Amino acid sequence: MKPIKKLNIILDIIFFPLRAFFMLEKGFFYLSSLRDERMYVVKRFCKGRVLDIGCGPHNLFIKNFIGEENGIGIDVYPYPGVDNVVADILNLPFNDETFDTVTLIAVGGHIPKEVRKKEFAEIARVIKNEGLLIFTEGEPITQYIVHKWSIIFNFLIGQKDIDEERGMEEEEEYCMPSKDIHYYLNSFGLNIIKVNKFMWGLNNVYISKKISDEKN
Repeated sequence: MKPIKKLNIILDIIFFPLRAFFMLEKGFFYLSSLRDERMYVVKRFCKGRVLDIGCGPHNLFIKNFIGEENGIGIDVYPYPGVDNVVADILNLPFNDETFDTVTLIAVGGHIPKEVRKKEFAEIARVIKNEGLLIFTEGEPITQYIVHKWSIIFNFLIGQKDIDEERGMEEEEEYCMPSKDIHYYLNSFGLNIIKVNKFMWGLNNVYISKKISDEKN
């Protein structure tokens, strides 16, 4: 994976509609895939030791953007290339305050609604004081359309969409509502400090900071 340069960024913005339909996971020419753009945006805010939750096939964010010496990716599903499968996400196998940054890249809606409060509390537990939780989520209508189109597009090119491969549980959603995002990212010692839009304003990156007990 080559780093995204200024020319790539300009072309990505201009040709976003084309990329949205035909470059979901793989870019070509000088254009980035939507997946790589999300990861690039998140990488800009990461610091220190990174935990990527819901890393997906081949642990690409850590391997391509962070480096395995500086981070670890985990997933609940044994996708190809996932070395760290954690079946019980409510009991992460890490000590308190292990990571400087935890990332949730386009996976928030896949956290079953009934366990979201417990899961975000567990995520906050493993973040160091002054550490960051970085979370991306698109707008509800576009997320629904993209997920449905991804299934069709991957079928047409002879692949299986990763959500279709794993399956959607009853309590999962294609998109976590904004009010829920703001609630969870402002709880458990976490406080949202920045929200940036990208992909023509159809996607959002939230940066939440964990504040020590003394400062709460």
